[in-house]
Amino acid sequence: MEKLDWVGRKAFVRETSADYYTDAIDYTKLKQLDEFDADAHADARAAHGEVHVVRRVAGYKKIRYYTHENVGYGRVALPDHEMHTTAVWWEASPQALARAFETRQAALDGFLGAATAVHRIAALLSLAELRDIGRAVGDGGPESAWSAAAGAKGRAEARGLDGAPVEVGASGKPFRPTLYLYDNFPGGIGIAAPLFDLRDRVLEHAVDLVAHCPCRHGCPACVGPALAGDETSGVTPKSAALRVLRLLRGEAAAVARQES
Repeated sequence: MEKLDWVGRKAFVRETSADYYTDAIDYTKLKQLDEFDADAHADARAAHGEVHVVRRVAGYKKIRYYTHENVGYGRVALPDHEMHTTAVWWEASPQALARAFETRQAALDGFLGAATAVHRIAALLSLAELRDIGRAVGDGGPESAWSAAAGAKGRAEARGLDGAPVEVGASGKPFRPTLYLYDNFPGGIGIAAPLFDLRDRVLEHAVDLVAHCPCRHGCPACVGPALAGDETSGVTPKSAALRVLRLLRGEAAAVARQES
């Protein structure tokens, strides 16, 4: 691209030949404004309500065709995208996460993988396009101090809206990663409320999608582009995502059996 006229909504480009495509590096921060309905069990809770979404595109990754390896990146400076919309979200209790994961890093990796599976199932059950439903993993509660995204090395990173790394739990706040699915249109178009009603089916089919995928450690078909595993604990992207999904479903016993 040669020039971007943001106000005039015009992009000036030239034809080129490249062996890669680009993918946006963005940070999405959601703030819970109102809760319309909720359902909880011992290890997690689901809710439906109104949220404020701020999405900032900080740059882009260059991804090579076929191999999908990261071959570079670039920075961009664009205005933030803000909107009020409706969302459904799932949050595991800090105690349940501490029992299921040895490190917060592994839990964040699991939430990112679980978000990919839940997003795809939600679009299928809603008869919607993937782009109609936004997804994000962020800090639960009204303050929403950080959001999580895959970093340069493939592992989940918690960052503020300015892109600066955030050490989760450093200030003594509970570790409350939350998986959000939101109507990707200002004001919402009626997707979030039915998804809340279908919350059990969404999680059930997401577990089936990940568990029955023929890959060993995780792949783009189930948990998204495979993240690097934790070599010290043996936690793979696939197993981490399954732990999160089963916790959100209230299957603490299944998580315990998986760890043993």
